Amino acid sequence: MKTTEMKKLQSQKMQRLLFWLCWLAYFSTYLGRLNYSAGLTEIIRAEGYDKGAAGLIGTAFFCSYGIGQLFSGFMGDKWKPQKMIFVGILGSGVCNILMGLTTDIWQMVVVWCINGLLQALIWSPIIKLFSNWIPSENQKKFCININTSVPVGTFAAYSITAFIVWKWHWRNIFFFASVSLFLITVFWVWGMRKIEKDVEQNGIYEKVAEIGKEREQGNVSLKKLILMSGMIFLCFGLMFQGILKDGVTTWIPTYIREMFHVDSAASIISTTVIPMFNLGGVYLAGAINNKIFRNEIMTSSFFFLASGISFVLLRMFSGASMVTVLVLFGIATTAMMAVNTMLVSVVPIYFAPYGKSSTASGILNSSAYAGGALSTYAIGVLSEIAGWNVTINIWIGIAAAGTAACLIGKIYWRRFTRKVQLGQQITGGEKQ
Repeated sequence: MKTTEMKKLQSQKMQRLLFWLCWLAYFSTYLGRLNYSAGLTEIIRAEGYDKGAAGLIGTAFFCSYGIGQLFSGFMGDKWKPQKMIFVGILGSGVCNILMGLTTDIWQMVVVWCINGLLQALIWSPIIKLFSNWIPSENQKKFCININTSVPVGTFAAYSITAFIVWKWHWRNIFFFASVSLFLITVFWVWGMRKIEKDVEQNGIYEKVAEIGKEREQGNVSLKKLILMSGMIFLCFGLMFQGILKDGVTTWIPTYIREMFHVDSAASIISTTVIPMFNLGGVYLAGAINNKIFRNEIMTSSFFFLASGISFVLLRMFSGASMVTVLVLFGIATTAMMAVNTMLVSVVPIYFAPYGKSSTASGILNSSAYAGGALSTYAIGVLSEIAGWNVTINIWIGIAAAGTAACLIGKIYWRRFTRKVQLGQQITGGEKQ
């Protein structure tokens, strides 16, 4: 096993600054994309769009975001990740202004598609920044904690949207998001300059393991990594996770409005309870993995099972009580938040010794958003044609498929992580 030296941030203060800069960057993406999902039920009511057409805009975002994640993952391992993140936040702010000014649904599809491509420049480079500058003993903690930006961003997007829809026209939700994104861009530039200066002047060198001669030459085959780690099963699992989190979350306000006959603002604000549940999923995932399974993929299968049980109960009590429905949606999506934390945030760190942490993150995250893209449109059409009960039955089946994918994938993952920990080549069993 070879080793090399990389400069890491020594100061705890600078490490915290990097974390909060990245936290704000990813938080901002939720303000700049979930504002559409949160305002969807009001946009449908105000503009008279059918649910399939309105869902197509969200699908365009998820498609472009998923494709963009693939490119972003590869780029993050080769280009400066901090510059990619800057372009992503700034560009998303511009797209939100255009979205607020757009009057045609097809123009909205194009603008939101571009927004997806730009926001794809943010997540994988964040993981790369952590693997580059954060000492190895803190990397997993940072990768888990960064996920708190997801439920907090979701809560902020839905609560702010509900207030704006109540007080003003729905277009103002995009103008508010653009201002927020521009302000965070300014903070990002300021913070990165401080961190780059500190890592040059005060950074400490840390020995980082490199796996064999292939890694030294930069020629580790991505195909070998995918086959050895069982990543294909993780990708399927994340596709199912994307359906059950992003797709389902998009349509919860519409479900509430149709099942309980409340107005748009009330259905949106009631949904803000969901991310409050989801916040616990981030820490629950880490706790259960560390104390019970010690295998990220087995932990994910457990949470898929929990989500499936929640959907079974939702099917049984559908329409009975708004509180019951919201709690069950909260449990189901919290379980999917836990899966996302394990597969998208923690798993890529294992690929760092091969110089592929950003690439792995991009591939895995794109799979999740492929599921989100498929379901954002499909759930709208399916619920319109077949009704919500049939739609929930399909969610139950998807949760079962996710459980199965992870149970198969854990066999490959256990062997792969053992090789990483022992510093073995992926093509052989011998220690280097």
